[in-house]
This record gives sequence, C-alpha cells and structure tokens, in this order.
Amino acid sequence: MKIVKEDMISINKEVGGNLTRDGSLEFAISMQKNTRVGEYKKLAYLWRAILVDHPFTDGNKRSAVLIAIEFANQNNKRYDEEKLVKIAIKIPKENITNISKIERKLKNAIK
Repeated sequence: MKIVKEDMISINKEVGGNLTRDGSLEFAISMQKNTRVGEYKKLAYLWRAILVDHPFTDGNKRSAVLIAIEFANQNNKRYDEEKLVKIAIKIPKENITNISKIERKLKNAIK
C-alpha cells in the first residue's frame, strides 16, 4: 500500500480529527516498507495503530475505514463497506490487538 504519514493525517483531518501521538502510527507506517510482510498484514498494522492506540483526537474508526477503502482501490479489490465499519467498531471494543486476527477480518471484507 502506498500511504505515508501525511496521507493518514490528511484523511483524519477530513473527518474532524488531529494527530496527538504518533509512536505506533510511525511503526505501522514503517511496516509498509517491509517486503516480507503481505499487503493485508500491512493494512492490519495500520488498523491496529489507529483503532487500538487512538493516535487521533477524533475520527479513528472513520479514518481506518477510509484507509481500507483506499487500500482496496489501490489494489483493484472489491470491499464491503458495511463489514469494514463493523470490524472498525469491533476491534477497539474487544481490544483485538493480534495482527493475524485483524488481517483475517480485513480479508473477509476486502476481496
């Protein structure tokens, strides 16, 4: 996925948030350069950073969904927006931090 920190901040600003802390976000973005990590796993790292660590003041879930849609568009994949929203709500609610679990959920919504 081709996304940089500035893209994520811009997406979040569109939904009314601001960056407050970026440690885990920086790590998730650094994973995007790892050629040994698959594309869905890279997206899962971004989702965990956004949904579990809440780097933005507001709009974390909406930002995660918009980033997943951008991922789908970049990779010519179809996505189920309703599933993405449900997953974006479930991950922080149940404090799902396991990257493999997040990856499986994303694969179920983006094909």
